[in-house]
Formats: sequence, C-alpha cells, structure tokens
Amino acid sequence: MTSYVAEVLRAPYPILSDPEWEVFYRYGMGSAMGVPLPGVFVIDANGIIRWNWAAPLSVVFTPPRPAELAAVLDALGG
Repeated sequence: MTSYVAEVLRAPYPILSDPEWEVFYRYGMGSAMGVPLPGVFVIDANGIIRWNWAAPLSVVFTPPRPAELAAVLDALGG
C-alpha cells in the first residue's frame, strides 16, 4: 500500500499504510486510549525483522534518532 506520508516525504524506501491496524497488532504493537503508539522496524529483503523500537506506554519517550537508524542500516549493509 502506498502511504500518504511516503508521498509527502518522497521517502526513498517503502512505508506501510495499515489503516485497519492488522499488521500493527501482528507486530505486537500497543495503543493508548485508542491511539496507536509509534514503532520503527527495519526489515530485510527476506522479511526478517533485523531491528525494532516500540514506544513504551508512557507520556514521555524518545524515538530513535535518524543517526541511530542510519547506523543500524549501515551495520546491516543497507
């Protein structure tokens, strides 16, 4: 599925749009008061999750920074 976010950002990588939350729940993600908590997954070409981050059920959290994600991709040869 093409994501509106991907179109706006002109992302050079695929972004999943999951309006029914099907994949969201399969990945074990949570929600608070009906709002999905954010998460980031790095999935290789074989569909294997190589790295992930999920927001804790907390008012305050720090998502991974772009430099951290770049380091993960570099370590995986991406």
